[in-house]
Amino acid sequence: MQSVGAKNPFTHWHEIQGDSGQLREVYRPLFQKMDEHTRGEIRVLDERLEATMREMGATFDISRERPWGRRPWFCDLLPQIFRPEEWAPLEEGFRQRLKAFELFLQDIYGKKEILRGGLLPVQPVLGSVFYQRAACGLKPPGDAYLHISGAAVCRLPNGELGIKHHYFSNASGISYMIQNRRALARVIPQTFQDFNVRPIADSPVDMLEMLRSFSADPEPTVVLLSSGPGSAVYSEHCFLARRMGIPVVQGSDLLVLDDAVYIKTVSGLEKVEVIYSRISDQWLDPMAFRRDSLLGVPGLVQCIRQGSVAVVNGIGSQLADDRALLPLAPAIIRYYLNENPILRGLSTFWMGDIDQREHVLSEIEEYTIRGLSGEKIFYGGNGQAPSRAETEAIRKAILQNPGAYVAQPQDCDALTVTYHDGRKVERRQDHILFALRKPDGEYDIFPGALTRVSTEDTPYTANELGGGSKDTWVLSHPDFIEPPESRAPIRETTMPPQSVTSRVAESFYWVGRYLERANSLAVMIGVIESLELEELNSTERTLYRPVWNRILPPLENPGTVSRRNISSPAGRYRLTLDLDEPDSVVRAVLRAVSNAESVLECVSIEAWSVISALRTRFQRIRYRPRQTDEDLATSTRKCCELVTRSTPEFFGTAQATMLADGGWAFCEIGQYLERAIITGNAIRSIMRPIVRRGTKAAADHETEIRLSAFLRLLNSRDIYRRVFQMRIEAAPVLELLWNNPVAPRSVTRCLEACVARLRDEVSPATNRTIIAMEQLIQDIRHTDWEALARDAENDLGAKNALLDKQEEFLDKTLDLHQLISDGFLNHQIQMNPQSQPTLFGHAV
Repeated sequence: MQSVGAKNPFTHWHEIQGDSGQLREVYRPLFQKMDEHTRGEIRVLDERLEATMREMGATFDISRERPWGRRPWFCDLLPQIFRPEEWAPLEEGFRQRLKAFELFLQDIYGKKEILRGGLLPVQPVLGSVFYQRAACGLKPPGDAYLHISGAAVCRLPNGELGIKHHYFSNASGISYMIQNRRALARVIPQTFQDFNVRPIADSPVDMLEMLRSFSADPEPTVVLLSSGPGSAVYSEHCFLARRMGIPVVQGSDLLVLDDAVYIKTVSGLEKVEVIYSRISDQWLDPMAFRRDSLLGVPGLVQCIRQGSVAVVNGIGSQLADDRALLPLAPAIIRYYLNENPILRGLSTFWMGDIDQREHVLSEIEEYTIRGLSGEKIFYGGNGQAPSRAETEAIRKAILQNPGAYVAQPQDCDALTVTYHDGRKVERRQDHILFALRKPDGEYDIFPGALTRVSTEDTPYTANELGGGSKDTWVLSHPDFIEPPESRAPIRETTMPPQSVTSRVAESFYWVGRYLERANSLAVMIGVIESLELEELNSTERTLYRPVWNRILPPLENPGTVSRRNISSPAGRYRLTLDLDEPDSVVRAVLRAVSNAESVLECVSIEAWSVISALRTRFQRIRYRPRQTDEDLATSTRKCCELVTRSTPEFFGTAQATMLADGGWAFCEIGQYLERAIITGNAIRSIMRPIVRRGTKAAADHETEIRLSAFLRLLNSRDIYRRVFQMRIEAAPVLELLWNNPVAPRSVTRCLEACVARLRDEVSPATNRTIIAMEQLIQDIRHTDWEALARDAENDLGAKNALLDKQEEFLDKTLDLHQLISDGFLNHQIQMNPQSQPTLFGHAV
């Protein structure tokens, strides 16, 4: 077995092995099963586990430089196991600490009796940056601050488990705990057979019932407030929201009006009763806290004071997470509960206290130095002896600003075993436990944990620093039966409204547009590769290549400089795989993936797995433009085939597995509008040279070859044959692509599909948008394309009329985007002129 790295000078408890190196009994059946696999088989299992995480959308993004998105979540094949007799004191100790700190918060934001009695120093409490004066007198939801909480625990050198950090105010990691279990059960289900593992899958349902209980409304609107896709844990926000059936919102989705919080939906404003906040207090309301915040909702604190909205956890609860209070935890427990601590805390020293500071500085090499919050480690913590330069630097930093640091012993955390490259290696680990407050004031401890492990990339366990994880099994006795849980009373089975925020609708809209754009372009490029090989001689290729360039989808930004050219293998390769080409296939796919990832809570796992697989395939393709023409053509064909297979697979899977709500409706609207625009642009472009030559020439062999190739580029040649059963001529092509009611690329058919989906959207903009679309449909339907083509045979004015008519219809089709965007995605809110809405910021 490989060790962590250089020799570790500190003493650590080993989770898997006893003092003499033998396996601990609880792990023996697990290792016997895993040892049946060869190193190569372990590698395959590891790859399957990573692929499963990617398909589930589980990510933890600590890098912003990945063009293809987020780092997949790492889970090891070997789980952490807690025996029942080991778990019970953990539960009780965590529960005790939560009760004590809940009473502490109520006291500090109330009468402050513990401070008045001189039992705690004032400075680390009222001087904490996490103490929120605005929370004084602010009624927390359910008269409690801590509802969804976490705590980090670790092994001490003697094997005892102790509290390492508090995550009482913002328990990050619940989704990863659940997804680790789900992924491991898929990849190595046989390992569960020898263990009675307690389930954790229903945790989000319990959370939802708790959140709903804070509103008197029988059908409250509950939202999860996130900082947005820029958050490293955005996939967790999406997972929890999806499992609870609530929307993820950002500050820009909410506004305050008449002392109430509203969410912007495609149908207008909808009142919000409960907010599960995943952003820090200081960013929640720029009117009450940090004025530079763009993440929160101005006026939110006033709404809480008025009782119109509940925010969980309670504002001010982050004070309980300040590491400067960790040394005071035993005193807090004794004062409020009159009990001794059940769980030891990891020895913690606050550098703001001169005695504690002098003690640590006298033997600083033995300590890890951290800030008062967050996971950043300023010194030590990596299992290695610090250098002299590191020691001098941290001494200087502490003396300059002592109150900003705490110290903890370096010999905490256990050693464990993980797999890397098919081999067993030693890593360090700790655990985060999670709890949920019940209406009676008791805390349910989830029977699982997020076990964090160091990895090949980092010696630290914290996921923010590159650490990974293990599934965590809490075992029960063989005769143990999970107690029945008290569920909320069954409500009447009326269907609640399915609201879709404007931001979600906009993201879905662009998913549809970009996927359709990528698919159409991939079809065109793939067909041209086939035409070059199969049907056209060198003379014909020279003649028609300029036409192919003209029928490409219009540039998203008309002023953009583009090198688009599909007249050569190199040009087609670049238009397929060059990320620097603004309107390449790969850029369209990347934009579609990014938009889908931003609304992951609304995308089914099955549909996401299709997009995730497409992203993974493109990630593995290297852009190498200096190959031979033959190799370039082969790579281009393979990539285009991948896109043309995956796009319809995504739409078909989504239709079968996702709610047909407003979000998905706008995905299809985007798809159909993009198809209409591409078709209108293509038919206009191909007809311009044909009409200029005269439509009598449209029946000659040269034009027939040109139109035949053109229809193939739009996947419409066989459809033309079925509809007209004749040679390919200009007038029938115009009729097919502008006006045919059943042809899949017909502009009118695409617009009618948009109208059908807009009819279900209850919005002031609905009628206006539908009227504009239906008027355009009628104008196209009433156009006699055959007569226009006939009149254009010898009449220059008629030629111009035919071309102008197509130009007019294309312009009106393009204008529909702005109408949809203004009316549904960025619409102006209809409101009482007496009411002044609070401006809202955008998420980062």
